[in-house]
Amino acid sequence: MGKKKSVVLIVLASIVLAALLFMSVTPAIPIAGTPDQYNSLLSVVDLGTDLGGGYRTVYYPEGVISQSEYSLIESQYNEAEAAGDTGDLVDPSDYVRVGGVYLSADLCEDGVPTEEFQQEFDAAVRALKQRFEGKGYADYSVKVRDGYSIEVEIPYADETPGSLFDSFSYSGNLYFTSEQITGTRGQTAWTADDVKSAGVADAGDSGYAVVLRFTSQGREKIATLTAQMVTDEVTTLYVYVGTNQVLAIGSVSSEIDQSTLYVTGNFSTRDAAETVASLINSVLDEESVFDTPLTYSQVYTFEPTLGTNAALIAAIAVGALFLILLVVGLIKYKGMGLAHAYGFLTYILLFVLCIALIGGITLNLAGVLAIVLSAAVMTSFNWYAFRNIRAEFETGKTLTASIKSGYKKSLALTIDAHIVLAVAALLLYLIATGPVRFVGLIFLIGTLLSAACTLAVTRFFLYMFLAQPKNKIAFCSFRREEAEEDED
Repeated sequence: MGKKKSVVLIVLASIVLAALLFMSVTPAIPIAGTPDQYNSLLSVVDLGTDLGGGYRTVYYPEGVISQSEYSLIESQYNEAEAAGDTGDLVDPSDYVRVGGVYLSADLCEDGVPTEEFQQEFDAAVRALKQRFEGKGYADYSVKVRDGYSIEVEIPYADETPGSLFDSFSYSGNLYFTSEQITGTRGQTAWTADDVKSAGVADAGDSGYAVVLRFTSQGREKIATLTAQMVTDEVTTLYVYVGTNQVLAIGSVSSEIDQSTLYVTGNFSTRDAAETVASLINSVLDEESVFDTPLTYSQVYTFEPTLGTNAALIAAIAVGALFLILLVVGLIKYKGMGLAHAYGFLTYILLFVLCIALIGGITLNLAGVLAIVLSAAVMTSFNWYAFRNIRAEFETGKTLTASIKSGYKKSLALTIDAHIVLAVAALLLYLIATGPVRFVGLIFLIGTLLSAACTLAVTRFFLYMFLAQPKNKIAFCSFRREEAEEDED
């Protein structure tokens, strides 16, 4: 590579990296003449509850009340009783204390919850876990509290938490019905025998679509239903969960005879479509269908579980670690360390782009550790190649031949290791659930970027920088026992 071409490439690479660095870490900047502001890529990364905090609520099945609510009922009743007029007030004796909550006496036998209620409660817990899992949160919690209430914690998201918690409280089966039918009484529930699954797809200008995938039996049922609608001149098909409408399919003018149905026009955001799809998927599992209505208490916000400044501390710690790695590389390998610094910076900035722009990625502490691990992999294999180059040079080869031979000797192990790591990360992403699943995705992205930057980007920067110095051997901090002339 010629010196002039090398200078141009160095300048261009430096400008691009500086621009990406500015986009990634710069503080919020007001945009002149508008109420908007520019936010860095790091600021739009979704954080898990451990680093970013989130929302919390508690679901109560019908007939279950909290200690505070019971105390209020008891106080109001006692005051009314003292005045001689309890009217229509709830008698606190109608409730039985079980654990940390109070259950309606109708739900208990001899002070113990009935088997029917226990089964309903267990199904509700399973359903909520499936629904929040279906949202793809990297970090969330669904746990039983006080015996018979369900506490839920989710990370901060663009979706209104009250709307989400309300939608996921729906009980009952899945129904497809027309406007000629009131509610779902007398209708046959649709199950996994009829609907394979629900998903989300980009619908272009229409926003997002909920995708319904029917079995052969479900396809026949939807065809029969819509054919009857056409005959009856009914144009809107509704989808219910219990008595709650979740979808409206308008303008049905002909029989729908297809295995996949895209429902558009209702969702301006992906989050809203994912909520409905996750809700539908949960009621396809008969073991997760419950009929007991759920109500949720007030929605609370909470600070990061690792501390208020957890995300900032993690960012500073990771940044300091990366800076140390760069300095060690520069001291140890000099010119080759400079090439590594450019390659490593490329790797980090591309990583930031990925986690900021790829939908559905939520970063928690485990994800940060996955980034650090993949960065260590990238650094290790760059240094492995540099050691091989140095070893080849010490055998008496020219610098150019040493670089080619060193990279050739490093190639097999570098490729094999990255393939193994990528496959392991992919399997983790496909098999695991919850936070572990997103650790697998983040590590997969890091492994792919590591492979690209180790095998191509750093090597390109090395050749680019070597075109500049007169004493290339000194630039790489190489020495031989015998004096050597500089290589051109």
